[in-house]
Amino acid sequence: MQMNPDFSYEKKKIEFSSGYIFKGKHYRCSIIKYPSLYKNCTKGTENVEVYHFSPRERAVGSILILHGLGTVNIPFLFWMGSHLASAGLQASVMILPGNYTRTASGSTSGKDFFSPDLRRLTLFWEQAVVDTMTTIDLLQQENIWWDNNCLFGYCLGGMVSTIVSAIDKRINNLILMTVGGNIARIMWQSPVLKSVRRSLRSGSGEEGYLNDEKRLNARFEEDSLAVKKMKSASELLESDLHPLFKIDPLAYARFNDSNKVTMIEALFDKTLPIQTRKQLWEAFDRPKRYIVPTGHVSWFPLEYALGKYILKKLGIKEARRKMRLLESTKPTE
Repeated sequence: MQMNPDFSYEKKKIEFSSGYIFKGKHYRCSIIKYPSLYKNCTKGTENVEVYHFSPRERAVGSILILHGLGTVNIPFLFWMGSHLASAGLQASVMILPGNYTRTASGSTSGKDFFSPDLRRLTLFWEQAVVDTMTTIDLLQQENIWWDNNCLFGYCLGGMVSTIVSAIDKRINNLILMTVGGNIARIMWQSPVLKSVRRSLRSGSGEEGYLNDEKRLNARFEEDSLAVKKMKSASELLESDLHPLFKIDPLAYARFNDSNKVTMIEALFDKTLPIQTRKQLWEAFDRPKRYIVPTGHVSWFPLEYALGKYILKKLGIKEARRKMRLLESTKPTE
């Protein structure tokens, strides 16, 4: 058995639809939709959806935000998009395939990224990477992806962002919020994936021996050593490493420039095993890291502090713009 993940797609002009859905004092929000350029879309995921927050004044940079697994976290990142746009960034929140309004037919939001079916799991990771790169294509096409840019990913979005940044060199800053690597360990140890483990334990097949924790972890350790000798992400994709490792941020971290990476880790994160967070940080060659005294989701009320950091990272220092992070962004008439 060998399945090579495929992140390729045909680059072309992207035809899209766009319409404003609400307006604030300092920003406007539109929803952009276009057909995914991924070759093997699952029913329900065929159209990419991007919520784009545009500043009413002159923009000074761009940020693409990728959310975490499921649905609950997405409204918080809409808040982030609206406030960053008010402060001068072209801010876009892309909905990952298999989540929220792009949930696959017959599935539930977020479920397929950690499916016990290796083939199905691979398809969703492939599409997430392709959709992110084509969204950057579209933003660039419409002149709203600036050289002063950032890719921000929370949890699952950060894992996808790590892969994208290793492949796509148009990303100048990578900020990861509560992100880990080593999907094998996450599948077998994260408390939120109990249902996945039940399915794996009841499975009779050995599809990549996902249902054998010890063998899978041992293979991942071997592959982690092998990838250190590789020079590029394309060499990794063409190798005979385990298919699950080829969609793991742990494998792609070393192909990122650590000077462009910032990791923000939640001290009381119980969703991601601490070893998975440490492994990813080390795979990135120990980039700048902040450890905040919150849990995996309890950082949401601290978005103001995160917003200030993002603005500082992108060189937006005017006090007036910083203060707009505290203003109401309720829609206006």
